Amino acid sequence: MRTLIQDIRYGMRMLLKNPAMTTVAALTLALGIGANTTIFSAVNGLMLRPLPVANADRLVVFDGRAQGAANSFGQFPFPDFQDIRSQADGFSDVLGYTLSLAGMEHQGKVEPVLYSYVSANFFQALGLKPALGRLLYGADTEKRGTENVVVLGHAYWKKRFNGDPSIVGQQIKMNGHPVTVIGVTPEGFHGTYALVDMQAYLPFGMRMLWITGNKKDDYWTERSDGDVKLLGILKPGVSRQQAQVSANVVAQRLNQAFPETHKGITYHLYPERLARPDPDPSNGMLIVGILFMVLAGMVLLLACSNVANIVLVRATARERELAVRTALGAARSRIVRQLLTESLLLALMGAVLGTVVGVWATRLISSIHIAVADIPIQFDFSFDWRVFSFGLAIALITGLLVGLAPAWRAARSDFNQVLHEGSRGILGSGKSKLRNVLVVAQVAVSLMLLVVAGLFVRSSQNAEHTYLGFDPHNVLNFTMETRTIGFDQPRTEQFFRAMEDRARVLPGVESVSIAASIPMGYSNEGGHIFAEGQTPSSKEAAPSALYNVVDPAYFTTMRIPLLRGRLFTDQDTAKTPKVAVVSEAVANKLWPGQDAIGKRFSDTAPSGPFIEVVGVVKQGKYTDPVDTTTLYYYQPFAQNFRSFVTLQLRTAGAPEALIPVVEQQIHNLAPGLPLTDVQTMEQSLGGVNGFFLFRMGSRFTVVLGLLGLVLAIVGVYSVISYVASQKTHEIGVRMALGAVRADILKMVLRQGFILVGAGLIAGLVLSFFAARGFGSLLVGVSPSDPVTLVSVALLLAAVGLVASYIPARRAMNIEPLRALKYE
Repeated sequence: MRTLIQDIRYGMRMLLKNPAMTTVAALTLALGIGANTTIFSAVNGLMLRPLPVANADRLVVFDGRAQGAANSFGQFPFPDFQDIRSQADGFSDVLGYTLSLAGMEHQGKVEPVLYSYVSANFFQALGLKPALGRLLYGADTEKRGTENVVVLGHAYWKKRFNGDPSIVGQQIKMNGHPVTVIGVTPEGFHGTYALVDMQAYLPFGMRMLWITGNKKDDYWTERSDGDVKLLGILKPGVSRQQAQVSANVVAQRLNQAFPETHKGITYHLYPERLARPDPDPSNGMLIVGILFMVLAGMVLLLACSNVANIVLVRATARERELAVRTALGAARSRIVRQLLTESLLLALMGAVLGTVVGVWATRLISSIHIAVADIPIQFDFSFDWRVFSFGLAIALITGLLVGLAPAWRAARSDFNQVLHEGSRGILGSGKSKLRNVLVVAQVAVSLMLLVVAGLFVRSSQNAEHTYLGFDPHNVLNFTMETRTIGFDQPRTEQFFRAMEDRARVLPGVESVSIAASIPMGYSNEGGHIFAEGQTPSSKEAAPSALYNVVDPAYFTTMRIPLLRGRLFTDQDTAKTPKVAVVSEAVANKLWPGQDAIGKRFSDTAPSGPFIEVVGVVKQGKYTDPVDTTTLYYYQPFAQNFRSFVTLQLRTAGAPEALIPVVEQQIHNLAPGLPLTDVQTMEQSLGGVNGFFLFRMGSRFTVVLGLLGLVLAIVGVYSVISYVASQKTHEIGVRMALGAVRADILKMVLRQGFILVGAGLIAGLVLSFFAARGFGSLLVGVSPSDPVTLVSVALLLAAVGLVASYIPARRAMNIEPLRALKYE
């Protein structure tokens, strides 16, 4: 221990003795470590940090798949949930919840609120205790007719009610219905659905309270469609694979009991932390997380290479010191340990600075706003023990990597020769191959990072400029839910008509319409569809389609091209036969090679009732910017009432100018009606389902690529500069013998040409293979895109040669007499 303390003290003195070198090295490592901790903190927040509940390590998420269906489903019918909970014996508990939006009224002010219906065992199974009042317990809360109560989320209670404890026991209104606040969830619990902060919790028994315009009361028995998300808690000692077996047994029982709706259905279990926000059989989020961790690791390797070069140069200057210490009796192992100690101290300095960079970067990322109406999106990328442990681990690894080269050289060097040669050292004299290899590696990795960044940028641009199937320019959105102020169906229909009439006469408005959802929005409706005369092997084997409920002017407002047939008219009413306008994908799927006009399909069962196709419109992007195959159709609003709609206006000029005018007109007709998602269609497309992920991905990769470029430039410059300084005497001799300055410039630049050229060749090969690893994430661009490869190679070649030219120019200006006296 005394020896270790002595090494640390001596190492600190040596680092402080050369503050310029220490500062540059520490800042270089800080960039690499900061990039890694930032990416890891995001991965940690999204996939690694457990929920703040009991038994978080035993939580699994249920997913389902129907035989012959292309996609899985993560939502279950309520009676299926009850059967799974009572029959699956691999779990100590199974709990269910839903996601919904409502309007909460308090003291005359109505605001949208994100809430969950939760099962009777929800809070108890998660081991949660209330911060105030009580939580929801008891089997009666799942029966219709239960008391109208609500539990507030802790963050929402703080924000909306200023943390007032007296709110417990008070009555508020949700969707116009009185409910009593009975408690507040514990601090730090934001719900069980990733990325959102759940604001309120209601018992399942209140589920039918909000239904308007729907006379059906079959939520408790209907098994064809559902909205319940399921979480299971494994029994102690039971593995996920064993629990999967018990889930399969329940699935088989339901297959036999309900063959019409459950034939071929299977259940799948995912660890909760790997099923965020929803189960993904392709592990898309995991793949993206690994990709960015690898890219950040490349930046760290570049930083290590740079610092290793700096340390090698420093070790060259210390050869005589190390030789004297050896001559005085220091063991070679002690010399190696001393060099490693100094590199570890340097790495720890970089880790401290890198942590500061990481904290700043994660706060910046967490503050990013995403256009998802008033849904409370939450990015929790804060540092915890995992992030700090990761930072410490990479600091130790970095220290070892940085110190390995000089320590290995010191272990193999002949210090007797150093003493005999005086000032001429062994570590740096004629033995610069390692430094050259490091620079070549830096250029290669930098090229790969820049290629990845270029591909992601081009992919993002392609996604944003691809044809969407509609025109998002000059369209203004106002989303509203009339149930939040207690409007029934007749009053809502009257309000919508008056609202559209007033909006149409506003200056600059070209078209006005309403729709139940918007492209790439957060709300979509869908289900299985059955072509008349075509009977699938099971209900779930039928193709799934999304649909929208719109009024006749919608297609004009969104400028959706009609290919065949007609669009909706005012004659399509509740008293006329049901009709639909379908996308090209629906027409080709249900009636390949036929004209879909006049054909009929059902969204209920193979036997009907049926909906007649009256028009076919051009295929668009409905769920994400790369969506090209989603089946989609439209139904007229007059035949499918909705109280949750988006008012859309197409304007001749900038639509933002009309926001206050339209809001005033709406509130004149419906005082207190909360409006959400008040933004242009282009702004809405910047949401999670739109271009947000593409933009964030391209920005991340560009930042990492630029970091790599800077580090590569520094590496090339430092090595060429060092080589030129080592050849000062040689340059003086050459110039004394008649060499002109141009000859000296060529001599020094040749070294830079060789290093940069070798790095470019290696980098192109590396990029070729690396790009294929994430080719599935690209849109409209090949992993071997020649434009990107050539552009990046030329850019890196240009900056690399500039980095070589600066020391070369300095070398050719050396005075011969001064150079001859150099040594």
